[in-house]
Amino acid sequence: MNYKNVKRVSVFLFSLAFSFCGTSSLFAAESALSLFEKGEKARAREDFYTAIEMYRESLEVNPKFGDAWFYLAECSYYLGEADLALEYVEEALKYSRNYSEIQNLKGMTLISLGRLDEARDVFKAILASYPNDVKARFGLAELDLFNGSLSAAEERYLDALKRDGTNRKALLSLALVSAAQGKDSVAERYILQALKYHSGEAEVHYLASYLEFKRGDLTDAEHHARAAMQIKGDFDKAYELLSAILYEGKRYTEVIDLCEFRIGRNRNLSSAWYLMARSFMCLGETEKAIQTFTTGLSVAPEDEIMRLALEQLVDSTVSVEDSRREQWALFHLSKAKELKKNFDGQGERYEYQKALSVDPLNQEARQKFADMLYRDGLNELYLEQLKFIKENFTDAQDTSYAESNSDVQTSEDTPKRKLTEQEIKNADALEGLESLMQDNLSHLWNVESFYLDKTRWNIGIYYIQNPAQIIHPDSEAITAVAAGDIFKGNSTTEVDVKTQAVKSYGEAYRNARSAGRDYFVILSVEETERTYALDAIIYSARTGTKTGEVHAYSTGNDRVSKALRRFRQAVLDMLPIRGRILNYTQDQVLLDVGKSDGITKGAVFDVVKRGSIVTNDSSPGVFYKSKDVLGSVTVDRVDEEISQGTYVKKGFYDILNTNDEVVLISLPDASGKATSETDVRPQANSEGEPVTEEAKRMEREALKESLSNPRRESDLIRMIESVY
Repeated sequence: MNYKNVKRVSVFLFSLAFSFCGTSSLFAAESALSLFEKGEKARAREDFYTAIEMYRESLEVNPKFGDAWFYLAECSYYLGEADLALEYVEEALKYSRNYSEIQNLKGMTLISLGRLDEARDVFKAILASYPNDVKARFGLAELDLFNGSLSAAEERYLDALKRDGTNRKALLSLALVSAAQGKDSVAERYILQALKYHSGEAEVHYLASYLEFKRGDLTDAEHHARAAMQIKGDFDKAYELLSAILYEGKRYTEVIDLCEFRIGRNRNLSSAWYLMARSFMCLGETEKAIQTFTTGLSVAPEDEIMRLALEQLVDSTVSVEDSRREQWALFHLSKAKELKKNFDGQGERYEYQKALSVDPLNQEARQKFADMLYRDGLNELYLEQLKFIKENFTDAQDTSYAESNSDVQTSEDTPKRKLTEQEIKNADALEGLESLMQDNLSHLWNVESFYLDKTRWNIGIYYIQNPAQIIHPDSEAITAVAAGDIFKGNSTTEVDVKTQAVKSYGEAYRNARSAGRDYFVILSVEETERTYALDAIIYSARTGTKTGEVHAYSTGNDRVSKALRRFRQAVLDMLPIRGRILNYTQDQVLLDVGKSDGITKGAVFDVVKRGSIVTNDSSPGVFYKSKDVLGSVTVDRVDEEISQGTYVKKGFYDILNTNDEVVLISLPDASGKATSETDVRPQANSEGEPVTEEAKRMEREALKESLSNPRRESDLIRMIESVY
């Protein structure tokens, strides 16, 4: 073979090799495109998991495929993975030409991450370059919703609709915003337009059903919910909504059937377990309700409303001796141990009290609660708990225990049992504390301090039913009962809960005033899958004027219990510390307030003629005439439930009587040391101003939270976010 032939062969082989490389590259590009198209088909049917898989495989073949990065980001956003979506958006911006679409998605992910100012800058930049961009207006409208400006959001949606008269998101968002503003006829007009242009889409029928449900039209709501289910057979939100509609219509058997169908598809649907149990309750099938609640909590232990519903049902129907109570209390015991590790004394106390409310005869919970009292220096209360433990959990025939209690008679045939380390410790503590108590004020004044009636405040709790509760129907009623229960650890405050919804403020005011209450509270509840908001307005039951308000908004785990504790704290922070004169001799008086009420040595009280104290007209605190002030008391000695002080009379005559009242004026600066007791007692002076350091800290935190204007999700925002 000569040189020319060799050269020809070499050129041929090189060309062939180049051709194969090009062909291979072409096959790879087609493969990436094919995978991308599969992802598009999955995304169109809202199978975001499959779509993500296809887009990722496409990117493995071609890492610079900009559209694949963009739609991967979009699917991640719809699944709630905002962090990941933002990461993918940044990659898409490197390779894709569809700039405004990507920037709009970036803005929405920033909203989901709570970075609202950054999101606003993104949307404004888009409109500066693309003045007719509809999606940027949607983004700015959602930011307006987060700021609580419904009218501004409405204007932006209208502006978007002018540019695209059949836009589904604009029509549905306007319907939702109009409904939230009480413009039902306007909302209906927009939803009818959406149904006209997009009648074959399940989501449009779903939102039409939701809006009809909120208006109370159960017939049309059911019709649209079933249409959504027919269009999209696996649309579980439509099944969930239909369940709530049927429950509102008292069609409990149908609700149970539908919930069983949902559970058959997905056993982990806590809303299905909850509503099925509530339906059994309404049918009077208590045992089935308890079993269903218990099973539901086994698959969704974090569902606090379902747990409260179970515990309230157990409290009213199950014997205290029922062995199942021990199992139900385990959750709270475990939670208390968790909180102890995090040094959350108030949370730990709350969980032990919940465990004891579920299972009053739970020895472990009782012992842990007693140990907390000892840790907080409340020895008298600790002693009472030890006596309860001894009387209820120790074998009276145990000869070993008899060695520390000579009153116990034993038989020679009774087998001896070796005391546990805890029993020995309790026996020693009992003996020591009973000896120490010989010198306390109760013995000196011959008063049984634990049997005193210390009730000073009477509060009524009411709620107005919120229509169209989907996640937990009846959550207002359950929350109201729980809000009343949380005050049971406070001896000075009596709380009465109206278990049936009131129709209006007027009905609540009439009920509270006729019952002689000091204050009444109207609660409302709003929740999403990840948030819980408890809003309460506090009124004077005497005048009906607003005294204060509480807005407890929580996210994450334990959000309901946190909101309830925040509510209790806010109410107690505005209630003045009050007491009465138990006894007196010369210038020494005995008061029925002590360390457990936050009193320390040096506390100063006004002494007021019995029956002369009334609540202020429109602000926290109390009012009494100067002519009814008999004098003042400065506390010299404090025990847990009572205290002793020096009385200085006002005027020439001493007309002091037992049962005359005292109102706190001031505490020493060093008072108010934070303990797990601080959130279960009144903490204000006569002006309704917090006086303990803990109460002042909580007031500062509440003010800081109100000024920070945190992003607050709502049912409205959740619905609008779901429209794409």
